[in-house]
Amino acid sequence: MSRPATSRLKVNPPLGLLPVLQYCAPDQLKIDESYQRGLESGPSQSLIRRIAVHWDWGLCQPLIVARRADGGLYVVDGQHRLAAAQLRGDIWQLPCVVACYRNAAEEAASFVALNQQRRRLGRLEIFKAALAAGDGEAIDIGIAIEKAGLRLASSTNLTTLAPGAVSNIGGLQNCLRQHGQAVLEAALDVLAQSFKDQVLRYAGSIFPGVAAIVAVEVNADPGFAGAELFAVMVEMVGGADQAEWYKDIAQAVADDPNLKRSQAAARVFTTGWRECVAELMDEAA
Repeated sequence: MSRPATSRLKVNPPLGLLPVLQYCAPDQLKIDESYQRGLESGPSQSLIRRIAVHWDWGLCQPLIVARRADGGLYVVDGQHRLAAAQLRGDIWQLPCVVACYRNAAEEAASFVALNQQRRRLGRLEIFKAALAAGDGEAIDIGIAIEKAGLRLASSTNLTTLAPGAVSNIGGLQNCLRQHGQAVLEAALDVLAQSFKDQVLRYAGSIFPGVAAIVAVEVNADPGFAGAELFAVMVEMVGGADQAEWYKDIAQAVADDPNLKRSQAAARVFTTGWRECVAELMDEAA
């Protein structure tokens, strides 16, 4: 009988002293500017104001605080929360995990370690949480995915991506915000039909291009999804392998480094679609 993997794990002895949990008044807490990030930048100031305006105790994780030999309490992690509390003026205490360090150098080392170990949530993870929370935009995107016969990917790991699963949340959000629900639904439908039962490995690069050409036709004809042009577009998009589209987009970026990848995709697909439309017009003439 095999033993659990944890029983074979070799571990080092715990470092430091067990911290204590306590509430601290904001004016008790200090910042050591020798290693802490400055808060003067626009993004930091925006974050502080957002936390202050929408203060939510459910989102206020305990601050990591160092108690120095002189009794001073220095924030190692959580200075944005502290600044927001001070900005409000009605937050009288903050939950803190207080640890003892021998000197400021140990504090700084802890600051580095905390930031190196922290993994930021990806767009897919945030989207799933927003969907579960009933966020309107997330629900609209979820509806569009379902209508196209696609499904949300379990992760962004391409090696485990299943056929028909999408993880390019940023592109879907941009499409919805720029072009609206009708374009999003039609573009996802084109994507699904063009690469039916395939792993959508390059959807993140391809989708902005599909959305660009769909937007032109949907704006010209709101009934585009049922029009003959839809079949022509599926034939054009699916007429090339995903990897081929990806290479063309990468080449467009190489030719014009000022282009964002989404802009390059729009240029590549728009050029291809114009050629298709021109051929249709020639045949009809």
